Amino acid sequence: MRKGPNKFVTAIFALAIFYLYLPLTYLVVQTFLKDPNHIGSGWTLDWLLMLLRDPSLLLPLWTSIQIGFLSASLAVTVGTLGAVGLTPIAPRLPVFVQTLILLPILLPEVITGLSLLLFFLLLRFDLGFFTVAIAHASFSASFVYFIVTEQLRKLDPNLAEAAQDLGARPDQIFLKVTVPNVLPGIMGGWMLAFTLSFDDFLISFFTSGAGVTTLPLKIYSLMRLGISPELNGLSFIMILLSVLLVFALLLRRESREWILKR
Repeated sequence: MRKGPNKFVTAIFALAIFYLYLPLTYLVVQTFLKDPNHIGSGWTLDWLLMLLRDPSLLLPLWTSIQIGFLSASLAVTVGTLGAVGLTPIAPRLPVFVQTLILLPILLPEVITGLSLLLFFLLLRFDLGFFTVAIAHASFSASFVYFIVTEQLRKLDPNLAEAAQDLGARPDQIFLKVTVPNVLPGIMGGWMLAFTLSFDDFLISFFTSGAGVTTLPLKIYSLMRLGISPELNGLSFIMILLSVLLVFALLLRRESREWILKR
């Protein structure tokens, strides 16, 4: 006899989702209120228009997007190459090596940020755009590694062997066989790495120096002066970007499944 969903578990899950999204919904509503502190004050687009005319907020937004794009690309490159190289020998990897791969995920960000700052100072790097991007890539590459590794475990090893028997070189096997089959994992890893970079505060705080201000750092500096309606508009744009990233990932997955069914 087929049982339906557990109503108690479903209710708890629904309450958790409600608790999670209620503050976000309220923040979005505040963005379009004439008086953000009074729901019945009427609707307006003034706060968004004011935000678009304020370069002091748009510049950190653009900086975070650029850093996120660069760091995600670096993380995907390192994480994908590491997964492809280590997955065949994963069962024989020493525990020490596995710990090193997992450590950036588990290590507190304040320790990671401080260690990267001291390392950059030791090498006499000027703190700025590239140090932030490298710092973000250094911890998000582990996330990409595990995502791509799961995709590789689902990949039929006979595909690479067949390509090798047909005379394909290792680089051709990697580019024409491995990468196309794990592309969803690579794209998912890139989007996760971009998101981690975009909303990171602690590591950016340690490694940005005086010349670069990311969006989370800008929001923190403004919050010390009090909450302004412009911050609501800025938060709305961040939520919108996150939704678009998730939608793009799901759309890519749905289109891939549709092609495979055809």
